[in-house]
Amino acid sequence: MIYFNGKYYNNEIPYKINEGLMFGQGIFETLKVNKSKLEFFKYHYERLINGCNLLNINFDMHLEELYDISNEVIRKNKIDNGSLKISILKNKETYDIIISSNNRIYLEEVKNKGYDVIFAKTKKYSKNPLNYVKSNNYVMNILELERAIKLNKDEAIFLNEKNEITEGTISNIYFVKNNEIYTPKIDCGLLNGIIRRILIENFNTKEVIIESKEIKNFDYAFLSNSLMRILPIKKFENIKYNYDLNFLKHLESEIENLKI
Repeated sequence: MIYFNGKYYNNEIPYKINEGLMFGQGIFETLKVNKSKLEFFKYHYERLINGCNLLNINFDMHLEELYDISNEVIRKNKIDNGSLKISILKNKETYDIIISSNNRIYLEEVKNKGYDVIFAKTKKYSKNPLNYVKSNNYVMNILELERAIKLNKDEAIFLNEKNEITEGTISNIYFVKNNEIYTPKIDCGLLNGIIRRILIENFNTKEVIIESKEIKNFDYAFLSNSLMRILPIKKFENIKYNYDLNFLKHLESEIENLKI
């Protein structure tokens, strides 16, 4: 017998007890839905598989089957523009899967005005393997994002134990100097975001080590994730950036037109 939300249950439990729920042993992916189409599904699937392998989740659904089910969720919920979330939870020797969707999007006026970002209070340890997968152990990211919002900021950027920049709570970060794009190296302790991967593979983005004191040395900076794609930073701590919105919009358009 267990207690759940004011009631005692014996045989019928109102939720699924598994390792994903009890220990955070789960992986998730959030995909952008653009004009009723899922963006970069293959890349998301590859990262999902890698995460499940790391967390010993025996996820065996083929790409084509997951793609068809995901599209059916979009169709049933009538999502033209929004997002789809796939969650895989370990359940002993098998898994449970949850696929949900919503129609929330990043508004253009938010993207145009830019983000005000700060450094996170906590640091990431670069050798932690969970940095490199999108796991359900996401609480530190959420706490730091909530802290930033309470300070009237939009995002918080993590440093590692060497004071090297890693990533944001929900984004990857990039810096621009003389029209060249730079982003922190993977082994600084960060998730290889889908847009990050695309920028490196298709737009000559360079992976470098960037220390916290170096943010003033760049012309400007921007963020990315699968839903926002590209979002400029107007201010990082006390550094104000004059970003090139036309360049960033062109870059985003080029990303959208890729056939991946």
